[in-house]
This record gives sequence, C-alpha cells and structure tokens, in this order.
Amino acid sequence: MESPLVLLAIFGTVIGFVLILLPLLLLKRSRHKMSRAGLRKRAFEESEALINFINEREANRPANDTIVSDHEHLHRRVTLHDEETQVLYARDYLPEIANIREQFAKRGIRSDVLDRVCKDAQNEGDLRTVSTALVEMSKRLR
Repeated sequence: MESPLVLLAIFGTVIGFVLILLPLLLLKRSRHKMSRAGLRKRAFEESEALINFINEREANRPANDTIVSDHEHLHRRVTLHDEETQVLYARDYLPEIANIREQFAKRGIRSDVLDRVCKDAQNEGDLRTVSTALVEMSKRLR
C-alpha cells in the first residue's frame, strides 16, 4: 500500500500539469480559415463569377421591363428585373462574399465601399463595385 504522501505528490503533479497546459490549450492561436493565396484566389474567382452574373443579367434584360413605382428609393428607376437580380445576388453570391469579406477583415484589410454596398446592392453598378472591391482587397493582401 502506498503512503498518502506519495499519492498526494502524484495528485499534485497531475494538477500542476493541468494548470500549466490548460491555459496553453485555451489560448492557442486561431488560424485563418484560408491561406493568403487561397483567399486571394477565392476573391478573384468570386469577382469574376459576379461579373459573369452581371453580364448575363444585362444581356437578358427584357425590353419591356416593368418599372417598380413603390420602391423604397423613389428617385431611382428600379425594375422588376433589378429586384430579381437583387434576390439572386443575395441568395447565390452574398454568403460567399460575406465570408471572403470576413476573412479579409480578420487580416486587417477593409473596404469602406464594400462594407457600404455588399449587403444592399441595388443594381448592376453596385454589383460591379462589389466585384472591384474584392479585387482591390486582394491586391492589398500580403
């Protein structure tokens, strides 16, 4: 049978290791979800996909597109086609763009223009602005 002092020493050693290792495990550095090269590539790809989407939407704009008269921005000419474009952008592109934007922000790279337009893009011009902002942020990535 072991003496209580030996058991107490073993117990104390185990507790000491836990107290030393626990903060190290809890304070480990958070890694970015993407490498710099991966983020740069993803931003360029998303920018290109967005430009292709814009070009496709512009090419398929109906000649007799209905103007929305009760739109929240009365001074803008907004059509049903524009509203459909907003819905498609929000569904198909915004989640990935928001993720890319977050990855840039974690690296200290921000774009006021992208912050302003990203979630509330109203038309093809705003979408082109989002695309350009992604490319510009990629160029600032080191």
